[in-house]
Amino acid sequence: MPYIAIKGYPKDDETKRKLVERINDALLDLWGCPQEAISISVEEIAPEQWEERIVKGEIEPNADKMMILSGKKRYGAKKLTLFHLADCPYCHKARRALEELQSEDPAYRAVEIEWVEEREQPALADRYDYYHVPAVFAGERKLYEASPGEGYDEIKANIRRALDAV
Repeated sequence: MPYIAIKGYPKDDETKRKLVERINDALLDLWGCPQEAISISVEEIAPEQWEERIVKGEIEPNADKMMILSGKKRYGAKKLTLFHLADCPYCHKARRALEELQSEDPAYRAVEIEWVEEREQPALADRYDYYHVPAVFAGERKLYEASPGEGYDEIKANIRRALDAV
């Protein structure tokens, strides 16, 4: 422990050695483990194989575990609270939009969504400032509140914006 497997486009041996040394030093310093516990491998993947082998084969199935995905840091607060009503058509559209977005972009699957049915948790709902549902919050910051008459595309765009905010 720990084992680090690096997969990337081909690089020269000096570049790979420097990268492995920096990771090794960080593990010794930050992880607090002895040198004999560290294992690091480097596997070169041809660019034409990257999408199939790495993106589809490894990254997408493990998107929820990725700490950096497509250049975006994914650690820290990754939770949204979504207030809804079970019989609300706008809320049903928001749920459908969220499911579509998560299937389109694996990064969105890593965002924790707390669904709060406001009639079942009125005390919690009363602590937040909104009038219409669905309403989406990151912590206490409102990211989206539906407006009467919104269509599916507008709801989906607002759900995407809320996901991108975290």
